[in-house]
Amino acid sequence: MLAEQSDFDVVIVGLGPVGAVAANLSGSLGLKTLVLERTDHAYLKPRAIVFDAEIMRIFASIGLSARIAKASRALGGSIYLGADRRPIRTFRARQPAHAQAWHPSNLFYQPELESILRDGLNRFNNVTVSLKHEVAGVSDAGGLSALKVVPEGSSQASEIRARFVLACDGASSTVRKSLQIPLDDIGFEERWLVVDTFMNGTMRWPSTHAIPEEVQRGEYSLMVCDPARPSTLIPGVGRHRRWEYMLLPGERDEDVVGSDWLKQQLSQWIDPQDVEIVRSAVYRFRALIAQRWRMKNVFLVGDAAHQTPPFYGQGMCHGIRDAAQLIWKLELVLNNVSRASLLDSYQVEREPHVREIVAASVSAGAQVCILDPEAAVARDREFRRIERERRDAPVAMTDVVPPIRAGIVDPKSGGMRIPELAVETGDGRTLDDLLAGRFTLLTRCYEVDSLPDELAAGWQKIAGQILRVGAADDSDCPVRDASGDVSRWLELREAYCAIVRPDRYVYAMPCDRENLYDQLTALLEELLLSQISSAEVSRP
Repeated sequence: MLAEQSDFDVVIVGLGPVGAVAANLSGSLGLKTLVLERTDHAYLKPRAIVFDAEIMRIFASIGLSARIAKASRALGGSIYLGADRRPIRTFRARQPAHAQAWHPSNLFYQPELESILRDGLNRFNNVTVSLKHEVAGVSDAGGLSALKVVPEGSSQASEIRARFVLACDGASSTVRKSLQIPLDDIGFEERWLVVDTFMNGTMRWPSTHAIPEEVQRGEYSLMVCDPARPSTLIPGVGRHRRWEYMLLPGERDEDVVGSDWLKQQLSQWIDPQDVEIVRSAVYRFRALIAQRWRMKNVFLVGDAAHQTPPFYGQGMCHGIRDAAQLIWKLELVLNNVSRASLLDSYQVEREPHVREIVAASVSAGAQVCILDPEAAVARDREFRRIERERRDAPVAMTDVVPPIRAGIVDPKSGGMRIPELAVETGDGRTLDDLLAGRFTLLTRCYEVDSLPDELAAGWQKIAGQILRVGAADDSDCPVRDASGDVSRWLELREAYCAIVRPDRYVYAMPCDRENLYDQLTALLEELLLSQISSAEVSRP
């Protein structure tokens, strides 16, 4: 049993992928962390199945990308078939930015991913994982949060106190319910049967469908927008394949999960004798967002804060972004660098970002789920028109991910993720390796040499660094812009340099030295470190 009155910097409730990433991030920053999980093992069945390059960059930041890369594979895109079962829409993943960059879209098997993330926690002496412990309630305790924690098989509760609590306990979050935080219903709900399988034979592609070769090779997923029954095929990793079927009015959950119904559906694609059913479950694809993501010292993270229809594969990605954008702010507060009101920016940043993706997912889902044949034909006609217009500018699934539009960013010049720009270091390190999860002033070697004392002190307080990138032939600069990526990126935005946050989002891209000083001053004030006014900063 956990010790009574144990105190932690951070308690994370739930050890799914989001909670495990949050715990690895917290552990890597040296925060005293407790993870509470009500089960005794990783979830054994797949749920999420795809993540994007931004998420792999987060995996890299916690030192687990090499293992995860071996357990995942690239997804080339997704192809939609229409009512006539011919292609109407194609999403194509963009090529990696350079040889060391991550692929924009990646397939994985969730039980394996969770195992890797959990194993990663063994590296940290400051992280305690308590399995088979249920959170029975959360309350305020004079500036701390008090959690009632009950071990499995016991009626005796321990009280655990923490400076901050992250509720990563899923869509049915116990913590959210205990705090009585309501959910906003965005107005989308459809029932789909999700069937995960291991294939022991070869696919047999139905002659009634025009299946592109990319799908047959297992490189692309397939969305069949047939008004008779919309469905999806996702290739998965190794022998894993997923089918999803929209359920029609009048069909009962208990009928469709049975083997007879499943065999009838799967027999179009593969001999049912060659398939091992791993899971068949009815899901209600919904769009829900919590009204409050922070209540005093408690934060809702991942599905506890929002639920997204799966049509762009962003559900788990949302939650991992939540964790990455919250943890660095918690560290500043826990280390008495920033005041706790900095954490109000969590929902300010994340909710609009999530809502934009949810809106796109709801819109896509509404088109996929059309059951009226005439409306489906009209949809197909419009999608094909759009495809013709975009022939020279293909669309990727990840294009739906927007920049940050509010919070700790300059809304005019910042908010985007810094791209995986190619740099040459001589030792194989990437730009992300050099950013190292720190505030970074990214500049050409000949631009910013130093900061005025008033700004340098604040910059040092937040562990900021200046990363100078020299020209390809600049032997005096250890980091070189060998392919010109950095210069092109700055020049395209008419930027003097870039101020990058620890989560690799750009705070601002100043246009000149004066603007740089103003932006750094604003950043320090937003982090609640300094009341320096731009007028007080000495100019050369």
